[in-house]
Amino acid sequence: MPGERLAGDPGFEKTIREQVAYLSSRGWFHSIEMADGSVVKGFHSVEELRERLAAFPIPEDLRGKRVLDIGAWTGWCSFEMERRGAEAVAMDCVELEEFHMARRLLGSKVDLRILDMDELSPESVGLFDYVLFFGVFYHLRHPLLGLEKICSVTKEACFVESYVTDGAAPSDDASAEANLLEFYETTELGGQVDNWYGPNTKCLLAMCRSAGFARVRLEGVVASRARVTCCRRWEPPPENTPQPAPWIHAAINNRTNDVYFHHGKDEYVCLYFKSPEQGLTLGQIQAEVDGYGVPALVVADLGRNGWQVNFRIPPWLEAGPHQVRVRTVSSPYSEPFRIEKLMRAERPARSGRRREGEVSPACATAEAPVLTHLENSVTETRTFQGLRNEHLICWFTTPETGLTREDVILEIDGVEEPVLFLTDLRGGAWQTNSRLPANLSPGARQVRVRTIRSPYSNEESLLFQP
Repeated sequence: MPGERLAGDPGFEKTIREQVAYLSSRGWFHSIEMADGSVVKGFHSVEELRERLAAFPIPEDLRGKRVLDIGAWTGWCSFEMERRGAEAVAMDCVELEEFHMARRLLGSKVDLRILDMDELSPESVGLFDYVLFFGVFYHLRHPLLGLEKICSVTKEACFVESYVTDGAAPSDDASAEANLLEFYETTELGGQVDNWYGPNTKCLLAMCRSAGFARVRLEGVVASRARVTCCRRWEPPPENTPQPAPWIHAAINNRTNDVYFHHGKDEYVCLYFKSPEQGLTLGQIQAEVDGYGVPALVVADLGRNGWQVNFRIPPWLEAGPHQVRVRTVSSPYSEPFRIEKLMRAERPARSGRRREGEVSPACATAEAPVLTHLENSVTETRTFQGLRNEHLICWFTTPETGLTREDVILEIDGVEEPVLFLTDLRGGAWQTNSRLPANLSPGARQVRVRTIRSPYSNEESLLFQP
C-alpha cells in the first residue's frame, strides 16, 4: 500500500538503538538547561525539546494551573511547566537518579510520582488543567484504557505525542482510510519488548475521541511522530445563534431505559431531544455531561422534530447525580437533564418506599398539580400497545419549584408506578416519563400525579390496546 510503514521500519529501529547506546554511555535522556545558561547534555537537545513543546497550544503563563507530565523520564517538560508557573507533577513507572539530580540542580519543587498507568485516577493524583503525554502511547498494553484514564484526570486539555505507522497526516479524503493499529508481540517495533502498539495517524485521533475527549486536533506529524491536542470541552457557543435551544425529554441508559448508570459497566446514553433543525449530522451535535464535552456516536432523525443521539457514559463519573445538556452548532445549550451514576452494587430506588418529607394527600401543604397531557413516547398519541420502547409521558403544572424525580408520585388505576425521570419545562411546567405496568388490562386507564407535599391532580385517561 502507498505510504504504508511496517513494524520493522529501519529508520525507527535505528533511532531506538541510538537512544539505547547513548543512555548506556551518558545516562541522560533530556538535556537540562541550568539557571546560568549551561546545559547538561542529553540524547535530546534543549532545541529539540523546545521545538516539540512549541507545536502544542500550551500557555506560556501557567500560574494557578496544575500540570501532569506522564512519562517524565529526566523531567525537562516537568521543569519547563514549573518555570511557566504551574504546579507540576511528574509521573513515571521508574525512578531515575537523573531526575533527582536535575531537580536538585534547578532548585525545583516538581512532585515526582512513581505510578503505572493502571494506577492513574483522580483518586491517586487528583485533577489537572493540562496533561502532557509524550512518547508513551505505544508502550501501553491497553492504550484505549490508558487514554480513558488520562481523560479522567484532565480538566482542559491533554497533549499527545506518539509514534505513528504511516508517518503522515490523514489525506483530504480521510473517510477512505482505515483506522489501523498494529500489535507487536515481542520486539517487532524498534527491537524493544515494551513497544506494544503502533497506530496510524487516523487511528490515534479516533482513539483519543473514543476515550472521551470532545475535540481532537492534529497539530502535525514530524519524523513519524504525531502531535495531537485533545480538549475536554466544546468551544463556547456564540452569543447570537440562529436556532432555538433543543429540548431534552429523555436521557436514558441504553440497556435499562431509566436514568441510572452503573459502576464498571460499558453503558451508553440514549439522549432524545426536540429541535426544529433539519438534516442534523454527528458533526453538528455537541453533548456534554457536567460541562465536559462527550463525542456523539450516533444521531438519528425520529421525525416530527424528534432526534436521538447516543454517546458512551463517561467512565470517570462519580456516584451521584449528573447534568446532561446538548446543543447544535447553530443553537444555545438545552436545559440540563439529570442522570445518576450508582455506586458499585447499588440498586435504584423502587416505588412504594417512604420518601423523605412525604405527607399523605389529606395532610398536603402544597397546591395540587394540574395534569395537562398524556402521550405515548413512540406514537405521540394516548394509545399504547405494550411495546418495549413505549414510555408514558405526562405533562403537569405546579407552583412548586426545585422538584426532583423522588418528589413526584404517579398512579395508573390507583397503583403507583416508578417515575423514571423528571424534566423541568420551565414556567411551572414539568414532564415525567414512566413505564406502563406489565400486567395492565386492556381498555381505558386513569392516570394522575401528585408531589410528596400535595394532593393528587385531576385524572386523565389513556387507552391500552395490546
